[in-house]
Amino acid sequence: MAKAAARAGKTRTSKSSAPKTFDFAGLMGLERISAPAVSPDGRRVAFVVSKHDPKENKVRHQIRSLDLRSREIETLTPGPGNHMAPAWSPDGKWLAFVSDRDDQHGAQLWLLPTAGGEARRVTSGWGGVGTPIFAPDSRRVLFSREVVVSADYDPKADKQTPAGEEPARAKVMGLVNEKSSARVIDDLLFRPWDHWRDRKRSHLFIVDVVTGKLNDVTPGDRDTPPVSLGSERDFAWNPNGREIAYVSNPDKVVTRSTNNSVYRLAVKGIAVAGEPVRVSNTDACDVHPRYSPDGRKLFYLGMTIPGYEADRLRIKVYDLKNGATRVYLEKFERSPMSFEFVDDDDENAVMFLAEDFGRKTVYILNLDTAQVRQLTHGTFNGLIRAIPTSDMLLVTRETACDPPDFYLFAPGWGVTPITKPGTVPADMPPDAGASVRRLTHFGDAAKSYALPKAEEFWYAGAGGDAVHGFIIKPVGFKPGKKYPLMLLIHGGPQGAFADHWHWRWNYQMFAASGAVVAFFNPRGSTGYGDKFKEQISADWGGRCYDDIMKGVDHLLATFPFIDAKRMGAAGASFGGFMINWILGHTDRFKALVCHDGVFFAETMAYTTDELWFDEYEHAGLPHVNRKAYEKYSAHRHVANFKTPTLVVHGARDYRCPESEGIGVFTALQVMGVPSRFVYFEDEGHWILKPANAQVWYHEVIGWLSKWLFGNGK
Repeated sequence: MAKAAARAGKTRTSKSSAPKTFDFAGLMGLERISAPAVSPDGRRVAFVVSKHDPKENKVRHQIRSLDLRSREIETLTPGPGNHMAPAWSPDGKWLAFVSDRDDQHGAQLWLLPTAGGEARRVTSGWGGVGTPIFAPDSRRVLFSREVVVSADYDPKADKQTPAGEEPARAKVMGLVNEKSSARVIDDLLFRPWDHWRDRKRSHLFIVDVVTGKLNDVTPGDRDTPPVSLGSERDFAWNPNGREIAYVSNPDKVVTRSTNNSVYRLAVKGIAVAGEPVRVSNTDACDVHPRYSPDGRKLFYLGMTIPGYEADRLRIKVYDLKNGATRVYLEKFERSPMSFEFVDDDDENAVMFLAEDFGRKTVYILNLDTAQVRQLTHGTFNGLIRAIPTSDMLLVTRETACDPPDFYLFAPGWGVTPITKPGTVPADMPPDAGASVRRLTHFGDAAKSYALPKAEEFWYAGAGGDAVHGFIIKPVGFKPGKKYPLMLLIHGGPQGAFADHWHWRWNYQMFAASGAVVAFFNPRGSTGYGDKFKEQISADWGGRCYDDIMKGVDHLLATFPFIDAKRMGAAGASFGGFMINWILGHTDRFKALVCHDGVFFAETMAYTTDELWFDEYEHAGLPHVNRKAYEKYSAHRHVANFKTPTLVVHGARDYRCPESEGIGVFTALQVMGVPSRFVYFEDEGHWILKPANAQVWYHEVIGWLSKWLFGNGK
């Protein structure tokens, strides 16, 4: 095992050297931290570090360990391959992780002895291993794996496929000619997000790490964990070791359902010891099950509106003895993303994380009184993990100019939650009185670059409602000089741009072009209350569009250095829809970029993988409520298209299928509008491969710069 020579992730930069211009090499050269797992004794954190490998055009993943006292880092997996998803055994003797290091048909489960020694592989065969978690006995591990579920394929009768290898698709489909590439589909959902299911499902397995024996504990034609709308981990062990909880959608047509449900299942060893018991008390989405430390209650996050994927989550607590469920946060207009149990004899509480005014805030919920206190303010806490034997948290922190790092967070008393704009007390202490100590310095690698800070502002949007936004001045900003504007529009539509380090839409990459960068959180944005978020549904081109246009007006009136004659805008997904809507409704922008945006609302409704989304947003599918689709379909305004536009789309985008991008580009060409189509045949809704990401940034920023800085020729 290799030890770091300096403190965790710390690098040194010369004080005399001038800041460099941030570029793609700088972005990809940064190490990214994720998936922290705190040891049972609360002394160490195993986590994943990811970094671009330019030779292989891949992002490599390595597991390291951080000592919370000395802040020294140890590399646990220095060898070849990718290593992810670390998980400690409760007795602290083992660290489980997922690795493809020896090419045993994909990612497999490995065990590393914490006292020293080499790691050993526990599983084999195709199907992979996802998110392992130890049983309380430190001998069994629960994990997810892909399996074939097909009435046309019997693995016992397949004598040609070598043991442990994935069967050919023709066999799984039951094709009469095994050389055929056909897919036979009988129901929905057949291609979620960016891949074809091909009659495969995700199941949960328990493996005995001593004997190597494993068992599928959730067999059948159902995905466990669910195929969509899940949390960071949707299964858990009861501390008694005799029961697990998991999430699965019981509905037959999951593409029209958000009914992810929490189940209990008794187990004995690696075997199932009873029938699953449904815990969820609604047909809305429930996720993130976690047992209380004493094993008597099952906590989870739950919504209340079936079919509405952006409904606010509540914390629900199911009593295993009497079957009663208590719901917390019914009137608290922030949606918890995850929660952690507090190890504090003085308070029966959980800490949770939620989006809040363009950031992520830590709160604490007293389970006896149902009182909520806000523990942070004005900081973006990307994730939280409880530190055993203490009331402290491990958190990641970041800003628009600071990549993520780990911090040790000791909460103060906190304050009454601030949920209305402009109501922050003048004497608010940093982090509401908490003590925060930085543990790592991975973000220091970015300090050699010129990275302007994001400055926030509020303005009056549609109907006079308060709307939040951020602005980043260009590198080398000089007062009195005019600069072009690059406006970024977020997707969702229920989502938000925040003061954080965005890897796919990195604000600094746009600011390095010499333009002012702005981003708003208009109607539909999360972290601003229920009403504000819900006013986007059935009103895509209404108040949200007005919020954005009024935001541009505010920028021009407030920041005189923005050149009104040189403004461009870019957006993806719903943000791409808004670009297409802007195309047909205003010519105030000089250039536009549409990434994977919706163009023809009716086509989108019947080709997207998630039918529930459009069915809720438009109060039915087109055959039920066609007028709702016609009202805000950008294709109806093609005659008004004038603005030079770059269209980007991924062939494997099954959320907003490629017909949407092809359609808007064709319309632009027919109208004689300067336009360009960048098509990635191996990407989905997001551009993830490093080489493709480099091309994406080059094309997107290059297109905007061409029209904002030059004459467009």
